[in-house]
Amino acid sequence: MTERIKYRLFTLMLVASFVAASCDNYLDVASDSKFDSEFVFQSEYEADKAILGLYQLFYEYTGVHSHGLFYDAIAVGSDIELGPEAPSFGGRYNIENCYAQPPQLSDVPTVYGWDGIYQTINRCNVIIDAFENNKSFIEADKNQPSEITHLYAEAVAMRACLYYELTRNWGDVIYNTRPIATKEDYVGAIVNDRNLIQEKEIAHLMEVEPMMFQLNSGGHSKSAIRMTKEFVHGLIARLALIRGGFALRPADYSGDGEIIQSHPQWGKMVRRTDYLEYYKLANTYLKKLVYEGNATLVTSDPRMPAEKYNNPFQWVFQNGMDYQISSESIFEVSHKTGEFTERPYAFGRPSDGGYYAYPPKAYGQVRFYPTFYYGMFHPKDLRRDVTVTVTALGGAANEKMLTFKKGNKSNGGLALNKWDYSRLIDKQYAFIQRQTGINAPYMRLDDMILLLAETYAVLGDEGSAKIELLKIRERAFNPNDPDFANLTVNYINSKSGDELVEAIQNERALELAGEGQRRYDLVRWGILGDKIYKLQSEMTALINALQSEGHYRFENGNILSTYIYTKEIKKEESGLDNILTSTCMVGKNDPLYPLLYPGWRGTFTDYNTSSGTKLLNIIVGIEGLFESLNDSEKTDLIEAGYKQTNWGIDLINEAWGANVKGIFGGYLPSDYLSNYPPRYLIPIPATTITYSGGNISNSYGFPNE
Repeated sequence: MTERIKYRLFTLMLVASFVAASCDNYLDVASDSKFDSEFVFQSEYEADKAILGLYQLFYEYTGVHSHGLFYDAIAVGSDIELGPEAPSFGGRYNIENCYAQPPQLSDVPTVYGWDGIYQTINRCNVIIDAFENNKSFIEADKNQPSEITHLYAEAVAMRACLYYELTRNWGDVIYNTRPIATKEDYVGAIVNDRNLIQEKEIAHLMEVEPMMFQLNSGGHSKSAIRMTKEFVHGLIARLALIRGGFALRPADYSGDGEIIQSHPQWGKMVRRTDYLEYYKLANTYLKKLVYEGNATLVTSDPRMPAEKYNNPFQWVFQNGMDYQISSESIFEVSHKTGEFTERPYAFGRPSDGGYYAYPPKAYGQVRFYPTFYYGMFHPKDLRRDVTVTVTALGGAANEKMLTFKKGNKSNGGLALNKWDYSRLIDKQYAFIQRQTGINAPYMRLDDMILLLAETYAVLGDEGSAKIELLKIRERAFNPNDPDFANLTVNYINSKSGDELVEAIQNERALELAGEGQRRYDLVRWGILGDKIYKLQSEMTALINALQSEGHYRFENGNILSTYIYTKEIKKEESGLDNILTSTCMVGKNDPLYPLLYPGWRGTFTDYNTSSGTKLLNIIVGIEGLFESLNDSEKTDLIEAGYKQTNWGIDLINEAWGANVKGIFGGYLPSDYLSNYPPRYLIPIPATTITYSGGNISNSYGFPNE
């Protein structure tokens, strides 16, 4: 296991003006033209500093991994993920909700992501241009890696990565591969077809792939906090699959392709007729990554006692909280302890604590529909409780139930559990808000294995698809369970054709929830609208059943009831040595079962309390979470000190219903039944439209100012 660097390498930049960036707009880059190849690349050391500057910009201004674009649009807005607050007509939830009201461009909060991405792209172009005019690089062998060719390829990979983000979020965008030094360089700019951009960036990546070192092949510059050959393989696959997938096109699009949905203003969902060629291309590079690369899938949990842990999936994320890099990480965006960090504040287990607390406030931007938690996961899936939590933290070493009331922190619904203040190894950063320094995962091997399975299935090689899917499926279940074979190999072998493809799609949801993949998977598969409609239908059925019967039964046997029964229990009364729990290792009849199930919750108790804060050390006992209790059982629980607690009853309000103010208010069932596409893209900012001199305008029914 490679130890994560506790400081961010990008901060080694010695030339402050070279890393400075303006947030006004991406045209403010004139100073870049001062840095010619001789200045930047007097040595490989200087060249490396220039590349580190790119990572600084990527970290600080692009918003593709944490705050900004990821927070507002990438991590939410799917059939499984949503934000915690009630959808609004303006602001970030309008994007997530497919625009219940057409936005004023000034209300779109991700504009700075657009600006920051283009600033970083322009810096890439400056550095790439400097390399291409540098004598040492010109004379280097381009068919094998060297330090200078690898650094050049990192800049190319960074640029391709950012065009990947632009085209999946904005669609057709401006495409520059040469430095812009003045506003005059921008006059006459137009948007280019996203497919052209994707094809050209794929070609650039294929060109530099031989020039790159592999992951962990020596030195920090080859670790997962830098872009390596494996990352390029994965990025080629990602670009190829969105190039070969469905996408929303302007209403006047007249190119070739299969059109599945259309609206006179919103546009049409189209997949080009040559899509299989891009599935083949993705398959080629995914095989290189999976079978020739240095990333390895985590399939065992080294922690002891084994019966308490035994969850390799949780171990992947615990590595990040331990400041380690998991063996399956291909690229992580490095963060520094003591500086602004969004995990777990926005992307982890919520907390009601203040700025300084035990633990501090955690807003909880990523929430999950109950249909995902209750309906998609098999009850024995080890990923369920690692991915989704039903409890929050109180801020004084105490656990409390989440609620389905719209809001944030302990309100807002079921929350992401992959990161948790209580599980942070260095507790000095676990009682100060947004200071943890946990890296942001950007590409992991499990994601790539499932993409490989998908390409095999679509291309007709079902045997190979099943081999790849089995790798992920087997990790998700306890190999000592008598049902292990039925849940893994037998389950997979029962699938073929469309059912196999759907099984892979579902596995991606279960494996990657909360990591920014689901929304875009659904888009490229052409099923975002269908999944929204099915979600709305099931949520309607769920709410109706809660109103009429007091519970709703899912196909897998799980039951969600209007009320559950809970009891706050102090550590000294719990019978547990540690109330930060892991895997539930006792049977249902054991007195500890209500405290340990579901797993991976509780709270850390051994905080340094020199501040005088009184720690409560409370864990919550939960009964009736997945079953409907009879009157006798309820009476017994009340006598044992449990209290009736709101659960599904809080879903019975308009914010969880399929209406203008509810889930996907901008894409209602009537829109789906009219064969309209969901409008998931982000409008181009008004300043960019103005600077273009009339060459650029918004499509999809978005305004231009």
